[in-house]
Amino acid sequence: MDSLGPNDIVLFQDEASIQFSPTFTRIWSLKGRQPEIYTYGGRKQQLLVGALDPIEGDLHLAFSDTLKVTQFQHYLEGLLARYPRSKKLIIVLDNARAHHSKELEPFLVANKDNLEFVFLPPYSPDLNLMEWFWKFLRKMITHNTFFGTFKEFQRALIKFLVKYKTSSPEIKTRCSYAKLFSSS
Repeated sequence: MDSLGPNDIVLFQDEASIQFSPTFTRIWSLKGRQPEIYTYGGRKQQLLVGALDPIEGDLHLAFSDTLKVTQFQHYLEGLLARYPRSKKLIIVLDNARAHHSKELEPFLVANKDNLEFVFLPPYSPDLNLMEWFWKFLRKMITHNTFFGTFKEFQRALIKFLVKYKTSSPEIKTRCSYAKLFSSS
């Protein structure tokens, strides 16, 4: 990533597990009244894979059954198909096992002219803009919210993701790193 070309695109990528159970956070209530949030408990979740373009404010999101190398490669193939005219996709990502898998090497070699990985230092989620989006999603969808069924939960996720999928001014504004990239 020493020199970005005019057609190169930088994306921040990450995976997330969004729990069906509500996440609890501070909430207003009347004095002396304990707020109640219902929950089913359990470990049901929706897995998501996403990449964020901080310049355009675009999100590239996919639901997934697992977060293994096969699904990651399939997701990367989709990203490459979305950017056929770009010189190179530069993906900023964490050090998840699937990102370093030997199974991924033939795909990376075959796409070395169009795809480059930039790995973040270990344990540095604050440097990945996609982590911010997952936190924002949880705040807006799961914090202190009970869904009667898993389908209702998935519908709320889809509605939220569609709202922020394309060129969102809110995402551009919240991505303070975007200013660093656009000034170069």
